[in-house]
Amino acid sequence: MRTERILVVEDDSDALARTCQVLEDDGYTVSKATNGQDALMQIAECQPDLVVLDINLDSGSHSAPSMDGIEVLREMRKESDACVLMLTTTSISYVKVAALTMGADDYLTKPFDPKELTARVQAILRRAKGTARSGGVLKFTGLSIDPGARIVMKSDQEVKLTPIEFDLLLALARRRGQVIGRSQLISQAWDFKYTGDERLVDVHMGRLRKKLEDDPSAPRLIQTVWGKGYRFEGEDV
Repeated sequence: MRTERILVVEDDSDALARTCQVLEDDGYTVSKATNGQDALMQIAECQPDLVVLDINLDSGSHSAPSMDGIEVLREMRKESDACVLMLTTTSISYVKVAALTMGADDYLTKPFDPKELTARVQAILRRAKGTARSGGVLKFTGLSIDPGARIVMKSDQEVKLTPIEFDLLLALARRRGQVIGRSQLISQAWDFKYTGDERLVDVHMGRLRKKLEDDPSAPRLIQTVWGKGYRFEGEDV
């Protein structure tokens, strides 16, 4: 039995049962919610390690107004830093981008293979535990990255990064000055064979820039190499 606790938020009873069964079969302790208000209450009270959240969630009642998955994510991020895997039936990019921008770690499009669900969940939780390769502290002018402690310091202030943001930054910083393509970044940071939209890297990079760059609109640390990928330009101390 795994020690991680997972909350599945889904208003389709059949889909909820299938998702919970897959995760329980993989050894997780699973709880469930069928509406946004119940989900937020359980997140506050039970503090799950991961929330599997349906982006199209829309069930509610007269006493508990309906909330879609984006609204639930927005509200939970005010108090919780639990990992989030969004489930979506749409291929529309701006919907997925909205979820990632709000703080989701990853998304999975329905219908999905149960093996892909468990692979995504395992990878997200592995990153959250900090089981990526450690190594010595990387030091640059005004910035340090500690792989073991998974801490980033900018001008002596800790920068709070999500697990995937940290792993993407580390992958870039370890190859300072080299261009790394999106597929390469995915293979290093996602830690499993990812078959989704590579543009989700761009969303995470945008969030990284907001946290690390003095001027995100004119980034100096994380450079975009159009048509190729990204390059880290931190100056060695």
